[in-house]
This record gives sequence, C-alpha cells and structure tokens, in this order.
Amino acid sequence: MNQFRAILTISLLMALNANPGAAHEGKISGYMFGDYYSVLSSDDDAGAKNRNAFEIRRIYFTYNRKIGDDFSIRFRLEAKGNKFGAGGSMVPFVKHAYLKWKEGLGSADFYFGLSGTPTFAAAEKAWKYRAIEKTMLDLNKIGSSADLGVALKGKAGKLGYHVMLGNGMGKAPERDNGKKIYASGSVQLSDGLQIELYGDFNMRRGGHDEITLKGVAGFISEGFHGGLEVFSCSNKKAATGGGDQTITGLSAFGALKLGESLKGFGRVDAKSNDKKAATDGGDEAATDGGDEKETHLLVIAGLDHQLAKNVHLMPNLYIKMPDGQDPNIQARLTFFYKF
Repeated sequence: MNQFRAILTISLLMALNANPGAAHEGKISGYMFGDYYSVLSSDDDAGAKNRNAFEIRRIYFTYNRKIGDDFSIRFRLEAKGNKFGAGGSMVPFVKHAYLKWKEGLGSADFYFGLSGTPTFAAAEKAWKYRAIEKTMLDLNKIGSSADLGVALKGKAGKLGYHVMLGNGMGKAPERDNGKKIYASGSVQLSDGLQIELYGDFNMRRGGHDEITLKGVAGFISEGFHGGLEVFSCSNKKAATGGGDQTITGLSAFGALKLGESLKGFGRVDAKSNDKKAATDGGDEAATDGGDEKETHLLVIAGLDHQLAKNVHLMPNLYIKMPDGQDPNIQARLTFFYKF
C-alpha cells in the first residue's frame, strides 16, 4: 500500500505541475476492467469447478505531457488483479516510462525508455477487446507488450513501420549480454484493411535464442471489425533435455454491430506446442523422452452493451480446451470503463 501511495503521489505531482502556464499540457487518462465469473466446468485436477468471484483484472493510470515543441513523455502505471486464492493486494508497477522525440530521425518518431513493442499492437487494434482477453501471443506469454530500449516508429504513405532494440526482458531488468530486435511493417490496402508482417530475434544466453514470426490481417469499418493472426515461435534448446521447442498458432476474431449500442463478438484460437528431443544422443536425448506435441483451443463469444460513451458491460462465454483434459468453461459478466 505504501508503494502504491508513493507512486500515485508522484503521478499527481507531475500532473499538478508547479508551472501553471504548462499545466494544461499534461493529460491524465486510464481504464479499468474486470468480471464476475463462474466456472461451469473444469478438469478434475484443476479443482476449479463451481468457483466464482468478482475480479478486477487490470487498471491503467497514464500521464502524458508535451515538454517541448518536438518532445513529449509518457508515464503509465499498471496494476493486475490477483488470481483466486492468492494472497496480498493489487500492487502497481511502471508499464511505460519514455521520452518521445517527434520526427527525431527524418519522418520517424524516436522513443527512448520503457515503451510499447510492436509485438501485439496490430492484433489488439483489430480485436479491440483487451478487456475480454489478451491477443494470442500475449496470452501465451510470447513476447512482451513493453520493453526497455530505443525505437523508431513512422509512416511513409500507406506503409507503416516500427523497429526496436531492447533488453528483451519486458519490464524486468536485464540479466544477460544479449538484446532483442523487433521489426514490423504494415500496409494499408484499403480504408479498412491493413496487413502487417512482424518478426523478432531474442539473443538469450546459453544458446536459448528465440525467433518469432507473425502475420496479421485486420479489417475495421463502422459495422464490423476483426482479423486473422498467425504466428510461429522457435525456442532453441527450450525443451527438456536440450531439444528445440516450436509454438505455432492461429487466431480468428471479429465483432459485428447489432444495434445502436450493441455488438456481438467472437474469437477462436488454436495453438500447438511441439517439443523436439535432443538429437545428440546419450542421456540428454533419453531424458527428453522423445518428441511431444500439445494442442490447445480457446473459444470466446459474447455481447458488448455500451451503457455510455466509455462504459461497457459485456456478458460472454469463455471456453478453454487443452489436450487430454475436460474443457474449462466460464460464464463471465465483464465490465470496462475508461477515463
């Protein structure tokens, strides 16, 4: 609680800058979402059947401010809700803390600090329902939404780009000599259709390098938004015994306007996790126990009722179907608001 009060006090002091002439340049914003959920079905080993709770899953508190003609800053706090049965309270942490130099390198904006990566951005823009669930890569912990480093982001006509060099540790401190390289390129094919190709290379110690490749097609119009996301992530020596691991996935999602303040949305994810045995023979290969493959499906369907401009109430059904287990089915009433 003391940590929360300290960070919040610093944020408010920044917002209420002692220079009255510059105070109007700062802007506070944020959002919060959570659910009332009830577990209708689950695998016996999970012990979650009949579990129900009110839960706040995420809170954002953001301060943006222009500090010069070409420079601006962002300071964002995030707090995550604890899972069922976990002790302690919600503790905020720094999500973003960066300096932006507008057109600092030609027509590209330059970012320094803890800023957003290009890993999830295009898919989140087309999905639009982060309050319901993370996008596929984010949900499966493939990459991070923010990293500490430097980045360039810009547009050239219908082409967009975002390149970044970071620690590769997300919000955590660096722990090795390697770095992570991110690159995305997008093209606006029509008023509503955008295609993005993305790749990253994470240099990990011990030869555990990671390579992720992804493609996203997103369509946004007045009555419909949705898209398709496909990815492959290769982790060297990540499997038990030193074999390689490859994770692939496909996500299809969309939302259709049903009325003035009502939309229906749905999503299906399919993920495969292939673990290869070590190929150098000996005890290492025997320990691995051969190749393994796991598949997981996720199905989401619901309604979005907009109570006010920035207030949403969204009943939805959330179904996870892992290999060899009974499906986990949850009925949720999700709330979301932003300010």
